[in-house]
Amino acid sequence: MKFSVSVVIPTFNGRDLLLKNLPPLLEALARIDATSEVIVVDDASSDDSLQQLESQFPTVIVIHNKQNLGFAETMNRGIHAACHDIILALNNDVTVEPDLLEKVLPRFNDNTIFAVTPNVLDPATGRQQAIYKMRPGICWFGDASLSTPPTTGEIPLFFASGGSSCYDRKKLRELGGFSTLYAPFYVEDVDLSYHAWKRGWRCVMEPAATVWHPVNSTIRKYHRQRKIKFLIARNKHIFMWVNITDTWLIWRYFLCLVPSLLWDILSFRKYKFVGMFMALPRIAEVLRERANRRPTFTQSDRSIMAKVC
Repeated sequence: MKFSVSVVIPTFNGRDLLLKNLPPLLEALARIDATSEVIVVDDASSDDSLQQLESQFPTVIVIHNKQNLGFAETMNRGIHAACHDIILALNNDVTVEPDLLEKVLPRFNDNTIFAVTPNVLDPATGRQQAIYKMRPGICWFGDASLSTPPTTGEIPLFFASGGSSCYDRKKLRELGGFSTLYAPFYVEDVDLSYHAWKRGWRCVMEPAATVWHPVNSTIRKYHRQRKIKFLIARNKHIFMWVNITDTWLIWRYFLCLVPSLLWDILSFRKYKFVGMFMALPRIAEVLRERANRRPTFTQSDRSIMAKVC
């Protein structure tokens, strides 16, 4: 089956990254015999990104946010505007290989597929950023990345990276895109992927395809590392509260909560502790989202974990 493609790129003061990474993207699109479009959603940049896009890439569709909205809302504006079968969500600091779409698109012939992620490699270190699996921990579950993935076959993923994955547009819009509960950034793609798994759809990696992404190159320019860690901790709590419905796993979470928070304080980290209290003001939104999603869940948490551990 032939699939049309919409590429959605969120950007904030990303002129130089766009000038670097749009040409290889356009080359990759030119290699597939399919209709395509590129949508850049500018999140109220103060540089001359808009002028450069207009002059150097006139075929690119540009959507401009009048105020800074953060990752989820910015991506959702592009998703809403996209009109093709497959949406490639691409951060502006990601460089694609020319055969990316040739390798990834055939995976969508399986109608259970929600998202496909390529190899995501750091150009400086070669570090693998794509293959996230769940792993049992002392209190609950964590996630781990496989550094040496298989070169062929299908690899189930705990989550598809929101900065370099292809999504089935119909399914993506049915889920409502990226949740704004996690604003301004991080864990949105984990939530989206797990929501898809709970609906019975799958997230996989295509090991034959590759993109290049410098680790945390963009967010660290604008946010302190301490703030980033607090937000990640906050958003992990929100993820749990929205998505986990297995009774034993819920009890396990609460049984481990106090000891893990105390250990976090005693070890002078405080990220889980502060993150939880940052999450509490959003509890009403969390409960509404949980209630909206729950009737649509068809898969149990433990059945999903068995696939992605």
